[in-house]
Amino acid sequence: MNFLKKRSTAIVVFVVVVVLFTFIGARRSLDRACRKAEAAFFDRDLLQSEDYHTCPAEQLEHAVDYAARLLSVIGTDGTWEGSYEALLQAREQLMDALDAKSIPDAGTANQALAAAVADVEAVYDSGAPLPESYDDIDAILSDFHGAQAALDDPAYNEHILAFRDKELGAFPASLLRHLL
Repeated sequence: MNFLKKRSTAIVVFVVVVVLFTFIGARRSLDRACRKAEAAFFDRDLLQSEDYHTCPAEQLEHAVDYAARLLSVIGTDGTWEGSYEALLQAREQLMDALDAKSIPDAGTANQALAAAVADVEAVYDSGAPLPESYDDIDAILSDFHGAQAALDDPAYNEHILAFRDKELGAFPASLLRHLL
């Protein structure tokens, strides 16, 4: 047990403890910063502080609303039945992903919703008769495409790129990235 009384042993133990707690602290800080960056996908207020006025989840919620309006217009009769079911299923999938706050699932569900809306457009363009409705299908489709175009707004991506450069590019995160 004399090796515990040596100065060199104390220095080695000290260095190991400092390095270990530096990595633990850096990992916790990075986890917190990553959760904040992911939260910006769902919380417009986190992006507004950086002069962004919308968040991707908000545009996806608009797409869900437009899909609901489309469902009420097309109905389930005849030629619209298949399109109605696909649109209903895609809409529910996107709502579930947004409720779960799952960014990858929201992206997949939004692609399915866009495909279902494209199917509705194809049936509409083929001249299929619409049930009587108070809503204008052309306006709803235009609004849906506007919400989809707003998702292409680079605000959130710029936020994530700034996070990557600021947080993940600095020490010790740059080192941790390769170790963990």
